[in-house]
Amino acid sequence: MFWVEIVIFLLVAGGVMTLLRVDFKDFFQLAARGKPSTLKDDIDVMLGKPAKGFFNRETVEIEQLLKTTGREGRFTMVKRLSLLGFSVGVLISILLNNYFLIPVLGAGFAFAPVWYLRSTAMIYKKHLNEELETAISVITTSYLRTGDILKSVKENIPYLNPPIKGNFEAFVTEAEIINANLISAINSLKMKVPNRIYHEWCNTLIQCQSDRSMKNTLPYTVQKFSDIRVVQSELEAIINEPKKEAFAMMFLVFCNVPLLYFLNKSWFETLLFSTPGKLALAISAGIVLFAFTRIMQLSKPIEYRG
Repeated sequence: MFWVEIVIFLLVAGGVMTLLRVDFKDFFQLAARGKPSTLKDDIDVMLGKPAKGFFNRETVEIEQLLKTTGREGRFTMVKRLSLLGFSVGVLISILLNNYFLIPVLGAGFAFAPVWYLRSTAMIYKKHLNEELETAISVITTSYLRTGDILKSVKENIPYLNPPIKGNFEAFVTEAEIINANLISAINSLKMKVPNRIYHEWCNTLIQCQSDRSMKNTLPYTVQKFSDIRVVQSELEAIINEPKKEAFAMMFLVFCNVPLLYFLNKSWFETLLFSTPGKLALAISAGIVLFAFTRIMQLSKPIEYRG
């Protein structure tokens, strides 16, 4: 049978790659070769501007997601899982004898690890923003009262939660033992969390070291977290119902294929075995894939752009 030949081919290919000591990384290194990035490209990435090119943009986003969630070492594993997913999608299309499905299923299975990363990163970012809001709120209140940022951080550390608590503990240790320069310690604290409002708060703290009157502007920076949280809640309330309806429609589209076998077997055979039916099935799968991708893009947390 044809699928047996496919399985044998994959096993033989895997054996040859093992004998020749060929690793999946070699393919990714070949695919990643191209025009080296310029200084302008590096600056754009640091400023948060989208990278040029679809694959470059996706690669940068994945690296940033892994760095944000503390999983920098898993980038190679994600690439391997994407390659494996693409192979699975292609294999399923061949087994179904529908070559129109190869790009759709290949892309869908290849992006599955990226979608999982984005969903976990969304949860992490929401939790991080909540903890940041609590942390800088209580520290700002203490700082307005005492005028000493180091003392304010130390007295509020017991009320902080991970992952923010460790950063402020490191700040206290650096300021008291390693480096007595508060500006340098605040800069180190700022670079540990990729959040624009938090960076603005840290920059204001640095200005406060030379101009004490600047500390009165800190509550306005803290208020931005509350504004973002309110907007995020309103956005989720608006999106949730359409998102549920979209997922329900996707489920119905997939369920209709096996359902046709019981309702009308000739229609089922036409859909799976005729060229127009295969093309219609591929188009439907492509629309579902596009819709799911758009839902993932619209579901990510909003960020402050100041």
